[in-house]
Amino acid sequence: MTAWLNHDRGPITEEKLLKAVNILADLVEEKGPAFRPLYLSLRQQLADLRLQQGAEAALATIAAQSGSKVA
Repeated sequence: MTAWLNHDRGPITEEKLLKAVNILADLVEEKGPAFRPLYLSLRQQLADLRLQQGAEAALATIAAQSGSKVA
């Protein structure tokens, strides 16, 4: 447990959220509904992260296109 406390968490990434969702899905299957609220919360965070990344990519694309259109 001490190693975990000193662990550098770093930024939340899609890979980390996906791993957590999969672990919690297994726990929900094995241990029952006690972990379901946390599982659903993590799924929502993953969906939100994907939406945010999609919006950022779209904005970058729009900015690149408007920057290249010089009158």
